[in-house]
Amino acid sequence: MVFPGGKRDPTDESVLHTALREMQEEIFIDPSVVEVLGEYSPIPNQGCTLKVHPFVGLIKQPIQDIEKDIRFNPDEVQRVFSVPMEHFMDPTKRLMVQFRNSKLLYPTWKIDDPAITIWGLTAFILDGVLRCIAKGGPVDAEEIKEGMDVKQYKPSKPSAFV
Repeated sequence: MVFPGGKRDPTDESVLHTALREMQEEIFIDPSVVEVLGEYSPIPNQGCTLKVHPFVGLIKQPIQDIEKDIRFNPDEVQRVFSVPMEHFMDPTKRLMVQFRNSKLLYPTWKIDDPAITIWGLTAFILDGVLRCIAKGGPVDAEEIKEGMDVKQYKPSKPSAFV
């Protein structure tokens, strides 16, 4: 999973194009090697000043060693790391914590590396996507045909996930 971030450029044809362009700018993965699996519901940031449009995709090229095989733009990305999906599916790895002064509890994941905690909006999006996976996947998902130019992808609904 990758969480590129950035605002839509006037030249971006869709929010999916924005996500793929940002991914390429931040971690140098060419959009042509990504199979977009679906779109998660747009989520506002804490201050409600913008909406995040998460997409789930599969990088089709093999990655043997994330720290060696993935280059990143140090002006945009602090660190690149990988976490096995099994870690996220293990309920003992997920903690609910209070965030700042909120009265609500939010998900976080402690990773085997003590320097890494997945929290905030990233954890919130990840938690939602994992809940969809645990329930058997997307409802009324739209298929993006293999080899389809992602610039042509326009979801017919706001989200493929419920």
